[in-house]
Formats: sequence, C-alpha cells, structure tokens
Amino acid sequence: RIEVQFAAHCRAMPRDMMGGMVAVQRYRDATFARAALEALETYGPPVAVITGNGHARTDWGIPALIAQAAPEVTTHAIGFVETQTEMPFDETRLIPPTKREDPCNALTKN
Repeated sequence: RIEVQFAAHCRAMPRDMMGGMVAVQRYRDATFARAALEALETYGPPVAVITGNGHARTDWGIPALIAQAAPEVTTHAIGFVETQTEMPFDETRLIPPTKREDPCNALTKN
C-alpha cells in the first residue's frame, strides 16, 4: 500500500511519509464503513457511500471492512474511471476523461 500511495502522489513526496498516509486512509475507510453500517441499522437499505476510488476498492477499502465487521451485509462497489485500471471493484464504469492539468504538476513544480 505504501507503493500505491507513493505512485498516487506522483512519486514526488518523501516515501517515508507514505506509511502515515496509508494509516490515515485506513482510518477514513473504517470511519466510512462504520457510518454506512450505522445508517443501514438506523434507516435500512439501501445505503450509498460516494467516495473516491481508493476508498471503494474491494480488496482493502470500505467494502472489505464492511465484510469483516458485518459479513451478512452485501456491498457493491462501482469504480468510475477514465482509463482501465487494476483496482478491484465489483463493477467498473469507464467515463470520458475530464480536461484538466496533470495533477502531478502541483506536486512537482518548484
């Protein structure tokens, strides 16, 4: 996960910062998962969580944490991506790319 975070941040930030960033992402995933389960208990299905693709991954994101905490709950993660990805989702939707400056420019400009 450290390497994934390093690549996601354009390899421009110090690698030794990535462990902390992974910990923060794991905390956010856990917080989202807990909120989704609380909403399910309070309001019933369906519950939707709209988040970035990294949090929607089925291998270690919100769906994985829900599966650990409440294996009886069914999840369905949809990744909206501009290009094909190796990220695991239950479903992937390819969407047209948005015109924008390369986000890595903000991290690599001097």
